[in-house]
Amino acid sequence: MVSLLTAHLQSQGYRVRHEVPNMGQQADVVATRGRWVTFIEAKLSQWPRALMQCRAHEHVADYICIAVATRSIPEPLRLTATSRGYGVIVYRAELNTFEWVIRPKHNHRVWRPHRQQWSLHLRGLAHVG
Repeated sequence: MVSLLTAHLQSQGYRVRHEVPNMGQQADVVATRGRWVTFIEAKLSQWPRALMQCRAHEHVADYICIAVATRSIPEPLRLTATSRGYGVIVYRAELNTFEWVIRPKHNHRVWRPHRQQWSLHLRGLAHVG
């Protein structure tokens, strides 16, 4: 799913990196466009784990999203994503498309010193494609 998501994001003008380190873990996808940084955790089924990972991204990312490949969004995921301002993208395998179910809100919990330090490391990572 990550490679399909990457192609989708690139078609929308994003520059994409995979497995980007942050706070002792790896973000599945980091997409940048202009000065905006979007972290995306992509899960085929383990969305509760994605929610935990997203919390670590709150100090760095302007937007935080979870990409899932499920037919419907479980209510706990919908409620938590909405309350935290995370976006939810669903991969529709039968149509081979991605659909925004919840649009992310701008994250105001970014901690500037951490973001600046993280950005220095990001520059050394190659973009996909």
